[in-house]
Amino acid sequence: MSFAKFMKKPTFVCATVIFLFLMNFSAYAIKMNIDPPRVKLNIIPGGSESGYVTVLNYDQNETIHVKVYVNDLVYAPDGSNDFLPEETTPWSVADWLKIGPTEFDLGPSDQMKVRYVVEVPEDATGGRYGVVFFEISPPADELSATTGASINIRLGSIFLVTVKGVQSYDAELQGLKVGKPDEDGAFDISCTIRNNSNVLVRPTGPVKIIDSSKTEVAELLLNPQDGGIFPRTNREFVVRYEKKKLAPGEYFIQVVLDYGGEDYLGGQISFNVK
Repeated sequence: MSFAKFMKKPTFVCATVIFLFLMNFSAYAIKMNIDPPRVKLNIIPGGSESGYVTVLNYDQNETIHVKVYVNDLVYAPDGSNDFLPEETTPWSVADWLKIGPTEFDLGPSDQMKVRYVVEVPEDATGGRYGVVFFEISPPADELSATTGASINIRLGSIFLVTVKGVQSYDAELQGLKVGKPDEDGAFDISCTIRNNSNVLVRPTGPVKIIDSSKTEVAELLLNPQDGGIFPRTNREFVVRYEKKKLAPGEYFIQVVLDYGGEDYLGGQISFNVK
């Protein structure tokens, strides 16, 4: 097993996240929309930037009551978005972000512009991340007739803030494994990456299967959805080989990943098919 970094020309990889989250609810149809669903900002230390997220009630009959609040953004083990109370994580944007109004009624076919201001401290470095939720409750006559439960619906606008000019990129490949093949010869290849950067990174690149004669058997793409890794955390990515069943013999897995730094992450392991 070997892991390494390979030099490359400096480049910056930038990917965006679009997020829409709905709490479980009954037959009530959501009739609210927000724009934009993602806010991406690059701000110098000591600087600030402001803008608006527009909330639209496109129900032509009902007035909705909207609450606005911030949560921290994290990734669940399967790569999906998860959320924690504000200022729970070291990359929380909450203490830089001011929003208003935080509660209001929105009449039929009406809209409200919710203003945000992001103020970056003079000594700030790296990136900060979070989500601004816009939450409503369906009308009382739409609640569950059996339980009477109050079921809230919320839409989220992701905030990605990078402190301009003071980003540092560093990552390492900490694990590369091949899973046990199933009856059809399909198997998983897992890759664990540590992000030592002060910003979120989105590693991606080819995962190659090579036989003992150095012939490439297959090439797969790691992280085609551009999933991210938050600063100073690990994340495991899994790709699945489902093509022609491999013949018995020795094989190699090679990965070369671009995470946005000056180097590529590289690794290789061998495995045997019986």
